[in-house]
Amino acid sequence: MFEAGATVSNQAARSFMFENFEPHKLEEAGAENANDAAQTVHANAESPEDESAGHLTLDNIGLKIGARLGLRAAPGSAMYSSRVIGFSTPGARRARAVFITQPVISGHQPLDLARGEKVELVALTSRSVFQFACTVNAVCHEPFHYLILSEPGNIRRLRARKFVRMTTRMPAHFFDASSEERTPQLGLIRDISPFGMSLAVAEPSAKLDDRLHLSFRFNTDDTDVNIDCDAIVRHVQELDAQGINGAYGLEFEKLESSERIALKSLMAEQI
Repeated sequence: MFEAGATVSNQAARSFMFENFEPHKLEEAGAENANDAAQTVHANAESPEDESAGHLTLDNIGLKIGARLGLRAAPGSAMYSSRVIGFSTPGARRARAVFITQPVISGHQPLDLARGEKVELVALTSRSVFQFACTVNAVCHEPFHYLILSEPGNIRRLRARKFVRMTTRMPAHFFDASSEERTPQLGLIRDISPFGMSLAVAEPSAKLDDRLHLSFRFNTDDTDVNIDCDAIVRHVQELDAQGINGAYGLEFEKLESSERIALKSLMAEQI
């Protein structure tokens, strides 16, 4: 949250910090936030689009090795997380198969599946979000636990809004990019997408179209990502009658492609 030796300069900022964070329990808070984020991302990608764009197949949905998958064994059941690890080569009498890691979910045992079971999957690719069905062709345990699935069928493109937001509780630091005063203030990222965020603040003082400089960090694919960028204020939520709940709606002015990909990866991990 802060570098060693940093000072929280005023009472409003100190009150905001202790109301919104637990500085001595960051790891516990992070685990809870990951579960909240998983529910939010799944809820934001559930409506099929018009299929008039053409027949969807494994070849044209952009599914690649390393892609994150959400998998569930029955409609309405919990969504587990998996990853594509390979594809078989199709033959004259052999359809293509998809190899995936054993599905897991935080706080539960890995999902045990049997040959012949039908499963539903959701994949976030570089092209869109897709839902499809597969049959478990084989359950393998050597050299590690993985599944072999049939070629995807009943593929549907899901409606994914440009500004899909993932609920989270990440700390961020910010200051007015046009001011000579560059002392970072603490904010709470309440939701985020590759295009912007909602940032709760102790005392909202910026105006519409002001520019804020943001710094925040997260971990995705076991890699620590630090983002420093400017964002434009698109909405200001003033403090309520209790003097709390001030927030900014921010649009990223410019992100490096690697930073945007990292944010997409973070969201894909929570499918």
